Amino acid sequence: MHYLKQSQRDVKKNNLNLILNTIIKHEPLSRADIVRITKISKPTVSNLIDYLLQREIINEIGIGESKGGRKPILISFNNLRKYIVATDLGREDCTVAISDLKGNILDKANEKFKKQDRLNDKLKIAKDLIHLLINNLKIEPSLIFKISCIAPGVYTERGKELKWSPVNTQNEGADIKNYFESEYHVPVIINHSTKLSLLGEKVAGKAKEYKNVLYIDFAYGLGCSFMIDGNIYFGMNNSAGEFGYFYSSLQEFMNNTVKPYEFGCLEKRISGYALQNKGLEKVKENPQSRILELVQGDQDKITGRTVFQAAMEGDQEATEILKSSFRYFNMALANIINLLTPEIVIFGGGFSNAGKYLLDLINGEIKDRVLHMPKLEISELKKDASIVGAIHYLLNNTDLLEEI
Repeated sequence: MHYLKQSQRDVKKNNLNLILNTIIKHEPLSRADIVRITKISKPTVSNLIDYLLQREIINEIGIGESKGGRKPILISFNNLRKYIVATDLGREDCTVAISDLKGNILDKANEKFKKQDRLNDKLKIAKDLIHLLINNLKIEPSLIFKISCIAPGVYTERGKELKWSPVNTQNEGADIKNYFESEYHVPVIINHSTKLSLLGEKVAGKAKEYKNVLYIDFAYGLGCSFMIDGNIYFGMNNSAGEFGYFYSSLQEFMNNTVKPYEFGCLEKRISGYALQNKGLEKVKENPQSRILELVQGDQDKITGRTVFQAAMEGDQEATEILKSSFRYFNMALANIINLLTPEIVIFGGGFSNAGKYLLDLINGEIKDRVLHMPKLEISELKKDASIVGAIHYLLNNTDLLEEI
């Protein structure tokens, strides 16, 4: 008897999931439409629709056109039943978004960090932005049911603990997950920005039509994530894709050991951090450099972006910095492409703003050095990629019948 009851519960839940997913996919629908699409009996559909209405998971939204007989009542998914928060903690700024249960971003806010901000200051900025959006949207805080916190760094376990991050520049011991959970009393999932950016591109960007994708995050640091047969590979402790730790020569391999809180060998040659240092070295050699002109003579303001801008304006010194640095990047990228054979490589991060100039630095050198040349593209979603990915990661791991 116990097994029979269990089986009946399973059948009910399976039917509920089928009906709910059908409504989400095809809304608005009448009860007759749901019977036709799902092939579930009319009495069962009627009972389960009543159950979903009582729990406010679906709504009756109006009257449809008659196909003979009474006009049908139309039903849609109550996507405003609960809300999701995505918080992207970057090295320089914080972006927060609130979405509905279909992944539609309802509002978004961003604030840059000050140079002196410590980790707790940055977390407070994120909290203040969440409160700002809640007030803007006029929603009850109790309707927030999950939070995704996005951060680059070294993880001990996916979604559990961030061991180290460039967000935490003073390496202070603060538990980011616990900070938000104690504030909002809802589940908080921490995940890697690069992997969520790839998911964002898969949902709404350049990766939509592909199952084998390589995403390169080119910013102050260097990272990558990859999708194989439609599945993002996370690896042990969420650490797959540490592109910056590639060795770029035998000498580097023999003389260096991996230190997880320092830049990797490749990052020391080609990343925002590396380009910044090379730009500083160049202006010391040549005080008349265009790199220094772009920051009005203030060396403290030189970044990797400054070097890119000077090169894109035709400055020979900046161009040479990029060409020599990208030889190491292109060698590492060619190795990854030969290993994974992606259909497309998508470039995100701050330096993706260089667009075609960035692709030209790469394409010419690798096209004859890989067995299967993938398509090279700039991220369509840019900074929004990780936010979109974070929202859909939570939705993909949510049981709507149990959790809302």
